[in-house]
Amino acid sequence: MNYFDAHLHWFKDSAFGDRLAGALGGRPDIRYYEDKYRARGRLAGGIVMGNGPLEDQGRGLPEGFFYCLGLDEPDCVDHIGAFLPEIERHLESDRCVGLKIYPGYMPLFPHSPKMYGLYERLRSCGKVLAVHTGMMASLGGKLKYAHPIHLDDVAVDFPELKIVMCHFGNPFLPEAAAVMEHNKNVYADLSGLIEGPFRTEEFMEREKAYTDLLKLWIRYVGDCKRFMFGTDWPAVDCVEYGRFIAGLFREDEAEHVMFRNALEIYNIKEYFADERPESK
Repeated sequence: MNYFDAHLHWFKDSAFGDRLAGALGGRPDIRYYEDKYRARGRLAGGIVMGNGPLEDQGRGLPEGFFYCLGLDEPDCVDHIGAFLPEIERHLESDRCVGLKIYPGYMPLFPHSPKMYGLYERLRSCGKVLAVHTGMMASLGGKLKYAHPIHLDDVAVDFPELKIVMCHFGNPFLPEAAAVMEHNKNVYADLSGLIEGPFRTEEFMEREKAYTDLLKLWIRYVGDCKRFMFGTDWPAVDCVEYGRFIAGLFREDEAEHVMFRNALEIYNIKEYFADERPESK
C-alpha cells in the first residue's frame, strides 16, 4: 500500500531534532528521510510542518512534498501584523498548502481574535489551517492552549475553512472527537501518537487499553475519510508507524487514511492523479 505522510518535520542544526532522530539511529534531515523511506517505493510524498524562520521554510522540497508554513516563533505570534507580507508570499506558492500554528508551544489560543484575519485569508485562498493539539514534546508550554475544544470556536466561526487537528488532540480524545462530530470542516491527522522505537504487534498488545480508546473515538467520529496518516517524523520509524495506524482501521478504510484523504483535505489530489490507488 502506498502512503502519504501528512505530518512530518525536517530539522537542521536542531538539538531537539537530533535527539528524536538519534533514538531511531538516524538523522532528522531531508536526505536521510528520502534515502530511508522513499527508496522502499511506498512513500509517495508528504507535508512538512514548518519550523523556524519564515524565510527559510519551504525551500528545497523534493518532488511530491508540500508544506504548511509554521508560526512557531514568539515574534510571529506577538507581532503577526509585521509578518503578513512574508506569510502572503508563502500562501501564493502552490507548494504551500496551509498554515500551522502551535498552541501550547506558543501562549496562543486558536480562537484568539488577532488570528482571525489570517484565517479569513486562508479561507479565501483555499488553504488549510493545521493546529497543534494535545500533549507537547517538551515539558515547557501550557496544555490549556493546546486543548482541542478551542478549535470549536474557530470551526463554527469559519465553516468554510478546512481545519486539521494535529495529533487528534491526544490524550484529550473524547473532546477531540466531539469537536469533529460538531464541525464537519474539522479533520484529524494521526501523527505523534507514539514516540521512539517500537514494534507494532508488541505495542498493540502491551498498550491494548490505549489502542482500544483510539479505535473507540475514531469510530465515534464515524467517517474514516476525515482521518489522515502522519508520522511526526523524526519521532518514529515511518514504516513501523504506518503498520500501527493502518491497524486502527479496516483494510478498506486504511487505503483512504494512509494515502488518499490527505490529498483531498489539503487540495493536492490533482498532483497525484496518475498514481492514486483505485477505489475498491
